[in-house]
Amino acid sequence: MTTVLHASPYQFVDTPSIQRLVLRALRYLRSGYAVHLRGPAGTGKTTLAIHLANLLARPIVVVFGDDEVKSSDLVGTQSGFTRKKVVDNFIHSVIKVEDELQQAWVDARLTLACKEGLTLVYDEFNRSRPEGNNVLLSVLEEKLLVLPPHRHRQEYIRVHPEFRAIFTSNPEEYCGVHAAQNALLDRMITINVPEPDVFTQTEILMRKTAISQADAATIVQLVGAFRDQTQAEKTSGLRSALMLATICCDHHIRVAPNNEDFQELCQDVLLSRSSLMMDDGMQVLQTLFAQLEFYDESRYQPESVNTLQQFADNFTNCSTRNVNPSETYSVSSVFYSLNSINNQANEFEIDLETLEVEETKQVENTVKSNELKSLEPQIAIDRHIINYLQETEGARLLEIEQDLELSRIELIAALKTLLREKKVIQHDRIYKLVEPKLVEPSID
Repeated sequence: MTTVLHASPYQFVDTPSIQRLVLRALRYLRSGYAVHLRGPAGTGKTTLAIHLANLLARPIVVVFGDDEVKSSDLVGTQSGFTRKKVVDNFIHSVIKVEDELQQAWVDARLTLACKEGLTLVYDEFNRSRPEGNNVLLSVLEEKLLVLPPHRHRQEYIRVHPEFRAIFTSNPEEYCGVHAAQNALLDRMITINVPEPDVFTQTEILMRKTAISQADAATIVQLVGAFRDQTQAEKTSGLRSALMLATICCDHHIRVAPNNEDFQELCQDVLLSRSSLMMDDGMQVLQTLFAQLEFYDESRYQPESVNTLQQFADNFTNCSTRNVNPSETYSVSSVFYSLNSINNQANEFEIDLETLEVEETKQVENTVKSNELKSLEPQIAIDRHIINYLQETEGARLLEIEQDLELSRIELIAALKTLLREKKVIQHDRIYKLVEPKLVEPSID
């Protein structure tokens, strides 16, 4: 039996860089083309594929690539038998018996998706042998599914016009990965999914766990620096950062270089992902701990845009305490450049009063065009925010986003409208309703 899903990724983080990626993929899917998400392990390809399938608003079937996958696992196969027995005793002296035995056919996921117009998510399809995926060639090009010949079943199925396919794959140099045939790659549009930027990774850690922005930024920078120094380019650092953030939150481990529990956690998570020898990896990690200047929560303003810049300044300019000079690694080769951090902070600043005009237009056009998801009417969203601010007597952007379960795009567009209409004011990054002025009665 084939299971059909109605799934959406849990707490999907929608940052501007992710939105641009989603918009590109949605254009291709809505034009009828298959989309291929290619990138290193841990960059969120599967989550992104499920998110895209959810935006198409069609049921989903998921197939996982495997070395043992054959065409029959995608199309279907004979499973069991159907027996038909007829006993004719119309003439009492004559008994006629007909016994017929037929093999039963069971549709697999691809056949069901083609018939019903479902969205097929083929995760890591290049882990399957190329010959097992040959059946996809006619499906993607001629929109025709070819079935094994059978006298009791049609051999060709026209693909439903709502059928869409999303593929994900890892680089070919990975273990257990096969080179995909060029004929199949030529029938889909390939999008390279890069390592998420620092801003996106920090947002993901904050959304998926209860970690503060200061600790999230610290973990992201530490993992990125370790990967750069150890040249771990085959995998993403996002999964490692999520592990660190989750365990620190669950067990109340303080994110600090002098905390023994945090040091041991970093060793267990990061050293196994390095190609260096254990001793060399330990030296790199200890050097990073010595170079890192962590912020106390009292000195770190979580919603300040300059925090990443301050963090980078201290991270780059700190002294190498108790480190042998021969074991000190180049800071410029270990950490993200300050210019890159500044660009991230400037591009993704959440202060609505200083948003760039171009980004504002893109946000408003995205909300109006309803291209990403079906949004509530703008008036209803504004009224929802006003009622919330009346109850709370003021709230920060992140609090409004989480409590009302609105996306960042919806919230930014709505708050900009309310600010422009002078229904809401912003002070110290707290949004409040404008109190109506009382008119004193005139005395004649």
